[in-house]
Amino acid sequence: MISKSEPTLLEQIEAAGCHVDTDSMNPEIAKNLPIKAHDMTSNHLLVDEQLRNPDNKELIEKTIRELKGEDWLKVHTVLSVRFAKRVLPYIQGRVLVQASPRNAYNQDAIEAHVRAYDKVFQDEGIPRERFMVKCPSTSAGVRAAKILNAEGIRTLGTSLFSLPQAIACSQAGMHSISPYFNECPAHVDPSIWPDVEDVATQHPMSARMRHIRDTYDRLAKETGKTQPLIKAASCVTARECMAMLELGADSNTILSDQMADLCSTSRLPVYKKGAEHQVRFRSLLDKPDSYWTAWQKTEPATSLPRMQELSHADPLSKVMSKDWKIASTDVDYLAEGVLDKYNEEDEITRIRLKDALDLFYNGEEDSRKEIERLQKIYV
Repeated sequence: MISKSEPTLLEQIEAAGCHVDTDSMNPEIAKNLPIKAHDMTSNHLLVDEQLRNPDNKELIEKTIRELKGEDWLKVHTVLSVRFAKRVLPYIQGRVLVQASPRNAYNQDAIEAHVRAYDKVFQDEGIPRERFMVKCPSTSAGVRAAKILNAEGIRTLGTSLFSLPQAIACSQAGMHSISPYFNECPAHVDPSIWPDVEDVATQHPMSARMRHIRDTYDRLAKETGKTQPLIKAASCVTARECMAMLELGADSNTILSDQMADLCSTSRLPVYKKGAEHQVRFRSLLDKPDSYWTAWQKTEPATSLPRMQELSHADPLSKVMSKDWKIASTDVDYLAEGVLDKYNEEDEITRIRLKDALDLFYNGEEDSRKEIERLQKIYV
């Protein structure tokens, strides 16, 4: 499908000014990309995947023997860093690890875990400008991030679904945020995935993405302070990845399946309802050339009528009004319990935040059981 004169969709994303990040701890994925990814992100599911990767058997055994007598979380923390270290030669920027989801509402525990990561990175010879730790966008997470950032440990606000969460991360001085474009179950359940042709205007999360972009641009202008980078995450299809350009993302955090899709062709398939999620993008690669269409970048300007409507809408909250007031930047979201209150009051954030934390908790639990099993073997 690709001629030498046509760059892949992945290369087009990078050329358009949106940094490509790999959402995988597999070094082979980063190594074989047509471009050099900027950052590598991870989560507890991806760590668990590497924990069961036969290629890591020697590293895992070595680590467990070195840490004889330590608890499983210490082992998990060290292994997370060492898995990330394997990807570092193939990216330009930072590797990201994630604070334990079981401590999402415990500020002291978040701070302790992030500092533990920091020590392991330093022990592994990785300077602070080459790593970052993901903290949950809860009151505990953002309050911990403010303290950690002041110490020189950079953080990213993850499990983020709303503008109040994004403003809180800005107030905490976080390096980046990771808004989830789709809810976690949408990756496996087509019935809840928004199957739309014009992703930038028709996907229900698009409005919130633009609200965050527009608010950060305004805050940067008004305060003169650098705002967190917007690292879009949780895209289900290649079409959604391409839409992140129009929605103003600074980076595109791309899962391995979507990364393969974007590397496979220079064009998107003509939209057909139900096709992209249920039969997957790569199943369409055998279609004749007439099935494909060149992707055209549209400038992410709020003055464009099709994008301007998003500033007066929040489909996820069923708000569509020119009188609607966007979340205030004057609220102190870092005050104790304030962000949690906003997270709880917004049904979408409440449900999706719980889903994300539960997903990561389960991934971490699987790893805990595996590490404790291996600790009995590698005595």
